[in-house]
Amino acid sequence: MNLWSFDTETWLIQPGLLAPPLVCASIAMREPGSECLLDKAQAREFFRAAIAERDTHLVGANLAYDLGVMAADDPRLVAPIFAALEAGRLHCVQIREALIDIARGLYGVDPSTGRKLEDDEGARYPLALLVQRYLGLDISEDKKNPKAWRLRYAELDGVPVERWPREAADYPKRDARYTLDVFYRQEAIAQETPNGGNLHAEAEQMRAAFALHLASIWGLRTNGAAVSQLRERVEREWTENRAKFQKAGIYREDGTKDSKRLAALVTAAYCGEPPITAPSDRFPAGQVATDRDTLLGSGDALLEELGKSGRVDKYKSTYLDVVEAGTEAPINPRFNVLVSTTRVSSDYQQLPQKGGIREVHEARPGFVYCSVDYGGLELRTMAQRAIWELGFSKMADALNSGLDVHTLAAAEFLGASYDELLAKVKAKEPVAVAFRQLAKILNFGKGGGMTGGSLVYNARAKDRVSFCLLAKRADVCGVERVVVTVQRKPKMVCRACVEVAKELDTKWLNAWPEQRELQHRAKSLTYGGGFSDVMIPGANILRGGCGYTQILNTPFQGLGAVGCKRAMWRVSREMYVDRSSPLYGSRLVLMVHDELISELRADDPQRLHDAAERKAEIMRQAMREVTPDLAPAIEAEPALSRYLSKDVATVRDSSGRLVVWEPATKRAA
Repeated sequence: MNLWSFDTETWLIQPGLLAPPLVCASIAMREPGSECLLDKAQAREFFRAAIAERDTHLVGANLAYDLGVMAADDPRLVAPIFAALEAGRLHCVQIREALIDIARGLYGVDPSTGRKLEDDEGARYPLALLVQRYLGLDISEDKKNPKAWRLRYAELDGVPVERWPREAADYPKRDARYTLDVFYRQEAIAQETPNGGNLHAEAEQMRAAFALHLASIWGLRTNGAAVSQLRERVEREWTENRAKFQKAGIYREDGTKDSKRLAALVTAAYCGEPPITAPSDRFPAGQVATDRDTLLGSGDALLEELGKSGRVDKYKSTYLDVVEAGTEAPINPRFNVLVSTTRVSSDYQQLPQKGGIREVHEARPGFVYCSVDYGGLELRTMAQRAIWELGFSKMADALNSGLDVHTLAAAEFLGASYDELLAKVKAKEPVAVAFRQLAKILNFGKGGGMTGGSLVYNARAKDRVSFCLLAKRADVCGVERVVVTVQRKPKMVCRACVEVAKELDTKWLNAWPEQRELQHRAKSLTYGGGFSDVMIPGANILRGGCGYTQILNTPFQGLGAVGCKRAMWRVSREMYVDRSSPLYGSRLVLMVHDELISELRADDPQRLHDAAERKAEIMRQAMREVTPDLAPAIEAEPALSRYLSKDVATVRDSSGRLVVWEPATKRAA
């Protein structure tokens, strides 16, 4: 096997241009002194030969970026890149380090100090960090200095490399050497790490990383008129909110926040025991917390309103400029293929479900959006995990039989028969519908280890749902409040809601006895505040140093991530290289946990239908592979739309062919 490191230097990334023009490349082999700088023509020649040679492996730092650069430089290389990734011949030291640290229970943590990295779940493991860890060298000046050559290679485009300044020629060669040295050190450390540092999973993560990077390069566009309307509304609401809270004394006349006044209100709402921020050099004892979660959990009407107003603040500060720029150039979401649960994270993953941010995103001319979302995926992976670990799952039996598991759990809550309650749910009988909603909250929360207090808080904070009102235990929620702990922070919640949640907790475990056993095992492993390792089944990925809720969450969340990434890779491969597929020429734009959003070619209605159905079938098949005992229960239906929206639904014509969904307002018009 031939192993080379490979790194490109390019023009700077610009808005809408995530694969900028190639300037040069650097390569190295294991032998010292083998580093070499390649001009543009030489880089193309080397890469074309290396990517096609079955016995050659390439190593890089953020290699997906370099692959994108080479593919943009010569589109004929796209198919060979997909083939090399399929064969497992391409490696990234950052992905490898994430896998190793997940196995060690140190993801996002500096192993030398035990402190969390500044960017916790979004840690990208830059080369400078890896060089410091493994080689003991500080190369941060090369990376951060605004005058460093890494930011200036556009100046040298077209200049023969023999005429380059020495530092400009040496920098790429050093990076090639460092990358390969880190790779071999990782090989050694992985042998001493439990589960081989998870490096057997690198190839699948590399494939997912490249598919995500292609989605980033393609990006999303926005509608100018819709963005203008959104800006006008958001700025008006923001101004009204400022005036309202200024009148309440929370904001001063100059627009600054009165921190002392706000801290006093929070302290009073929490009966003198408010949440405290982490200690810092300036505030060794911490401060009274005033973040959104603290405000929403206060039980105080004014503070809750202030917390909710943060949504408009975020629209104004985070999204407006971005979506406005999307009218001129593609918005390029950035993805992190691996967080500690092995799921994908993104700076564009948590688009607000309400408020109009999603709706300003419009498919390009000649395309429509196709959204395919796995239905109730976490219930399926939760059940599969139970089968593998315990040998049985009542939830799996129900799902495979086509039963509504929310109604089934609600029947346990009410002591009713399933058939009797299902009829009432279909008839929209209020009590039946309310208890089904409670069952849904527990089905998606209890499996991950949420307690009564955290269930109540999350239902109220995220969905404005009150347990006591749904269960008809009170006419007004929050008459009497208690403090509960949610993610190590105190929250004020309704006592009646907590009492209802605790009652339902036991009944939920009766409905799904496998979860009682899984939770008992997790408690045994973490007795006294201890930690334990947990394996993601089906992928054989180890996550080390897990607490109680992590032991419960990681296996089924990770299993879902395996299936989603596998599906994304296969969908992307057909879009880019399989000319016989109806998906060819379409593009993936977003991965949002268990949902893949694409722009499909819309020039032919039948081809559009076939492409959407093909995408959904690929997704179903991939998830069936990782949840074999839940195969009959895997659901994934395509929906077509011109705009992004959480309301998008599957619509078919009289012949069963998929058609583009329209918002209710437009249909009425």
